[in-house]
Amino acid sequence: MSGDEDRITLGDDDGPDLGPDERDMDLMDGSWEERYYGGRLRQRDWHSITIALSLLILLALTVPAIVVFTR
Repeated sequence: MSGDEDRITLGDDDGPDLGPDERDMDLMDGSWEERYYGGRLRQRDWHSITIALSLLILLALTVPAIVVFTR
């Protein structure tokens, strides 16, 4: 058996493999790692958002109860 018979093609295999293009250069030179681990990539802090929403719900439940009992 040759290696070509065992190969599974994924998609069109019409043209030659031209190798990586300019979109892959950040993967090849490691600049994506520098951006990701350097803190310059903006990300949401879901832990803080969850805490803020939980506190808001807790206040929404307790403030009316306190107002009713203090009248």
